[in-house]
Amino acid sequence: MATYKEIKGVTVQTKDTDPVQNVGTWASGGDVNTARAFGGGAGTTDANLYYGGSAAPTYYDQTELYNGTSWTEVNDLNTGRGSAASMGTSTAAVCAGGRVSPPTDTSSSETWDGTSWSEGNDLNSERYSIANRGGGTSTAGLCAGGRNRGPSSYDALVEEYDGTSWTEVNDMPTGVESASGIGTQTAAGVWGGYTGSYRASGFLYDGTNWTSTTDFPVASGSASESGTTTDGLLFGYYNSPGSAYVANTAAWDGSAWTEVNDLSTARGGGGGPKASLNTSKNGIMVSGLTTPGPASAATEEWTFPPVTAAILTEGSIFLSGGTTLKGFGKAAGVPAGTWSSGGALNTARGQAGGAGVSQDSAMVSSGRNVGPTTAGTTNCEQYNGSSWTEVAENNTARSALEGGGTQTANFIAGGRGAPNTGLGNTEIWNGSGWTEVSDLNTARAYVAGNGTSTAGMIAAGGPPSTAKVETWDGSSWTEVGDLNTAKIYRSLFGGSTTTTAAVCVGGEDPQIANSETWNGSSWTEGNDLNTARGSSGVAGVSTFGLVFGGQYNSGYYANTEVYNGTSYTELADLSAANGYTVPANNSSNVSALAAGGFTPSVGTATEEWTAGLALADITVS
Repeated sequence: MATYKEIKGVTVQTKDTDPVQNVGTWASGGDVNTARAFGGGAGTTDANLYYGGSAAPTYYDQTELYNGTSWTEVNDLNTGRGSAASMGTSTAAVCAGGRVSPPTDTSSSETWDGTSWSEGNDLNSERYSIANRGGGTSTAGLCAGGRNRGPSSYDALVEEYDGTSWTEVNDMPTGVESASGIGTQTAAGVWGGYTGSYRASGFLYDGTNWTSTTDFPVASGSASESGTTTDGLLFGYYNSPGSAYVANTAAWDGSAWTEVNDLSTARGGGGGPKASLNTSKNGIMVSGLTTPGPASAATEEWTFPPVTAAILTEGSIFLSGGTTLKGFGKAAGVPAGTWSSGGALNTARGQAGGAGVSQDSAMVSSGRNVGPTTAGTTNCEQYNGSSWTEVAENNTARSALEGGGTQTANFIAGGRGAPNTGLGNTEIWNGSGWTEVSDLNTARAYVAGNGTSTAGMIAAGGPPSTAKVETWDGSSWTEVGDLNTAKIYRSLFGGSTTTTAAVCVGGEDPQIANSETWNGSSWTEGNDLNTARGSSGVAGVSTFGLVFGGQYNSGYYANTEVYNGTSYTELADLSAANGYTVPANNSSNVSALAAGGFTPSVGTATEEWTAGLALADITVS
């Protein structure tokens, strides 16, 4: 037998302790002396200046200096204010504009020399809730957007600072308040904010012009920020869909956002370092508002392991403590995954058929896009990881159908016609069009389905509820062993091995947590879901799957659970509760997708699941 060294060229290392992941985490720092939100920030994580801010009904002039451990009160601003522009270092900072008391705003600008604040030349326009609260330095600053008193006067005005005076330059494409920004005077970015409703869209500034860029993962406002337009961080913000401040943190690499480790406390409108003094490797969250509740005095610091730490890399394998063999990768153990926003469907719908192998290769077929008595649509769309494209339509309009396969070869079967009739119709997709083939033996709607275009399965459904299961061989359907529990709105996962190994979970009317496993000939009751529900999205295989979203009575769930072949464990939730969402049915537990669905209104939103790397024991025999 070949040894590991003979195969790989290296021996398996023995380590006293596990190496660590090279990822950022938040740790507690010293509390500020005066808790408040919407203050200005300048400097680095261990040399930070926090000034001004508000905690209704007070607008503060306090300035505090952080040494990496504790905060010390220093000389106050000349004018107390909140939601101002801020930039610079702990020894050379700027505070411009802001609200001084409702409904009074200011255009005054002050500079900090390391000891005290001095009045400088004013902004050209008084405003508050300034979009980019931290662009640039004390001699090359940027102030973008905001609000100038009126009830809907969202400002697109942009001004640059040269250390002495402010000059108007090209406006942002859209007037916005409470947005968040990173970068410098010549390379800045602004995301989110409020324009009558919260938004997710972003703009980049090159020192002259503004252009659109990748959206923030969720419509939001009042995030704190750190870094540059190629290496930035936004954290702690008001989450519009959830109507609350959240602990979420997202890293920007110049083209895309990635959800990373959360703050320990959900809050927004906090202070932090500005400009290019920090990157996604550094950050500090100072004070800020919680929901519900008063301003927090807490400080949290974002750090990475030291350069001297032993770092895990994907594919690492080692003996820990000399006895336990461990591996590190995306499919090791329970994935520390997150959901992020993707491109919107062209046609809002739920109860559609899904297919695809990952979050960047998926397909949605038919589905219901209006009231509960409608038959459904024939629309089909394909996803490339960023946007949906209309393709050839199904032959039969329906909803509550299912299927499986890839984006270029899949099947759909069953479904509900009008008025509320179960269908047996089966169609196969060859990459360019749909063909009618053999019907199910038992016509039904609200089915569970999975598999490939030549080896698929349809299970459960109704009405009335049935336990019948049929397998597909590419040309005809064959009845096989029934489920133990007859239900509608069950969900089925198993990937390309569905006909020989699958899991059927949940169900409705009423909701159940039941989970059954298929071994190719019969179904066996297994451990239940943690949350009883039906109409969930699913992904993965029978030994490693995901269950997400779902319905209960007249409400919807955001819960995500991972299945390890035996039991279910709760993971990160969808950003919005969702039932009848459409998964990429053949996708894995490390790259899944949820499209459309009911929240309870019919939606177009897409969410993408990306599993993080995980460390797990390796069992050998």
